[in-house]
Amino acid sequence: MKLTLKSSWWIASLVVGLSACSDAPQQATVAVPTVKLYTVNGEDQASSRHFVGRIDAVSTVDLAFQVGGRVTELPVQQGQVVPAGELLAALDPADYRLAVEQAEVQLAQASRDLERGKPLREQGILTPSAFDQLQTNFEIARVALENARRNLDYTQLKAPFDALVTRRIVERFATVAAGTPLLRVQNITELRVHINVPEQIMRQVRDTSDYLVSVRLSESATERYPLAYREHATEVDPLTQTYQVSFAMPRLPDVNLLPGMTVNVVTEKVAANSAVLIPVSALDTATPDQFYVWRYQAQTQSVQRVPVQVGSIREQQVEIISGLSRGEQVVSAGIYQLQPEQQVQPFVAY
Repeated sequence: MKLTLKSSWWIASLVVGLSACSDAPQQATVAVPTVKLYTVNGEDQASSRHFVGRIDAVSTVDLAFQVGGRVTELPVQQGQVVPAGELLAALDPADYRLAVEQAEVQLAQASRDLERGKPLREQGILTPSAFDQLQTNFEIARVALENARRNLDYTQLKAPFDALVTRRIVERFATVAAGTPLLRVQNITELRVHINVPEQIMRQVRDTSDYLVSVRLSESATERYPLAYREHATEVDPLTQTYQVSFAMPRLPDVNLLPGMTVNVVTEKVAANSAVLIPVSALDTATPDQFYVWRYQAQTQSVQRVPVQVGSIREQQVEIISGLSRGEQVVSAGIYQLQPEQQVQPFVAY
């Protein structure tokens, strides 16, 4: 097919038009920077830390009878919580009751012998050594009765504290000797929560009263329960280079917390005089005679450069005397790339 002069002119015009379009300048897209925000005196501050805590009992012991016999009562089950003073198990008391009756008879006889010997001793008929023997027999009989009564009491095994029964070692109707473990129980009068603290953090701890410690039952839970410091290990774990710190937690009536479960422990350092603290990295020192911070404005998703008055520096944090309030958010990284009223995108950790 032959091209006419007219069609050639249209093709040339199209090529020139396309070339002109390709030479036109393109408008650059401005990227919105992503910044890390810091909530002033919020949970994400350096003085607030999260640990995985492990629930434990105050102690775990194997309970046993102090006398031997046949187990006739064992009313508790594994996993049952038994209040202090309640019955855990009992032996057949028949033989021990007979022992008490026998001791009572022997004490009565010794008492009568002693009473008859008193006038005989006053009359000189009974020698001093013979009268001393009567007194000795009376004391021996009295002690024997006390021992028999105590052994009778020992036929009942009661909870020495609020006890969680973790294992029944012996079953009902078994014959056991004195000292044979019968039940394994845990003292849950209060619960213990253990956390492992790295050595670099332990170096910073001067006084445990400087910290508020609380527990959340899960990462998503909002309700907290206060913990009380009890003790800490002074020997480091050779594998993890951490120290175990133990806290006391009261039993929660509506929550079934058992030893071995894990919880989220939050430690917060109490700032002196309720000072406002921010990371040193959030402080803009570009101007020699004035300090600034970049405050995030949630409504406009932009930042504003505001002047602040600073105080002392504490553990990579700086005290703000004026210019910021609790709950406000500031940029804590990359502040020297920002411009006033610039749009930013908060960094969200996944």
